[in-house]
Amino acid sequence: MSISLVAIQQELKRLYPQMLEDYRRLMMIPSKKSAPLPGAPFGAACAQVLQAASDICRREGLITGNVDNYMVYGQYGTGEEYVGMFGHLDVVEEGVGWDRPPYAAVIENNRMYGRGALDSKGPSIAALYALIALKNLKMQPLRPIRMIFGANEESGMADMDYYLQHCKAPVMGFVPDNKFPAIYGERGRAVIQISGPVKEFNDFFNNYLLRLDGSGKTLGIACSDEHFGNLIVRGVKLVEVNGKTAVNFSLSTPVCDIKSILSKLKSTAGNLTVELLSFTEWALKNPNSSNVQALQAAYTEVMHDSATITTTTGMTYAHKCQSVIPFGPSFPGQNGIAHLPNEWFDLDDLMKCSEIYAYGLAKLNEVTEIIPS
Repeated sequence: MSISLVAIQQELKRLYPQMLEDYRRLMMIPSKKSAPLPGAPFGAACAQVLQAASDICRREGLITGNVDNYMVYGQYGTGEEYVGMFGHLDVVEEGVGWDRPPYAAVIENNRMYGRGALDSKGPSIAALYALIALKNLKMQPLRPIRMIFGANEESGMADMDYYLQHCKAPVMGFVPDNKFPAIYGERGRAVIQISGPVKEFNDFFNNYLLRLDGSGKTLGIACSDEHFGNLIVRGVKLVEVNGKTAVNFSLSTPVCDIKSILSKLKSTAGNLTVELLSFTEWALKNPNSSNVQALQAAYTEVMHDSATITTTTGMTYAHKCQSVIPFGPSFPGQNGIAHLPNEWFDLDDLMKCSEIYAYGLAKLNEVTEIIPS
């Protein structure tokens, strides 16, 4: 039996007071990473927020699982192959400049304020309640649907690594931690450091970095591809290394040959030392996969928006798992406010995300033969 969008909207409206209460419950836990403890690999607060999420899942009649407190999940249905949603409940440091307490779950002007409101407790609750709504509407899952909660996304994604080492990956699904519409690729990231004798370094800095155009053209490393577009140079920062000045900057890369980029940089830098401090390759999914197409269709039908599938500069759990894609919560035209003081999430957007996620899951439930990502 297919589930209509109207039925989903009505059920989510009924569930909204409880959704908001559960959202506030998670918001009040200061789930920053801290020193590991027995049974709490990311510290006590992260274990506490995972337990809270697990308690909510259990209360709603979902099958629950705990992957050694790296991740927990709630699942509807049984079977080997499953559809998965990955949300993270850990947060970054509060920082300064707040007008409201960061863990008081203050609601003003129809917005939830607090650290993690948008990144990513609100979207995770929206995804969970999408699953709860479908369960309550008695949708018969062709495959189990699992909502997985992590607590180390902000500081390395060791939780996701551990989960995939101990649990089978989903066959389709999404991560509610980026933007709409459906995203089929995340850029690569490289961090470069250049150092050397003072005169040569100053000449390089003045002649190249002060004239930086953002695409890498001035450095001789410009490149692009059909999915991500141009390479982006950003985050130029002077640092001290062994008592000498150096410069670090990052590259947001399309599909490219990183060795070739380094070779060109070394040619431009002359006698200076060029080091690749870190590099994470891009994650590119099949834009014609069942997953991308079904989720995009759900977004289009709910929002009456003809926006096309896209790629992103962000990096989510989807970077670690080929079978899932980033999907929401931010809508086209919205500015990123994650990690900033007074972080907030609009409660109308919370509901709209939950509608899109539920309708997307219903469409994924209709996929009989999967075109892989």
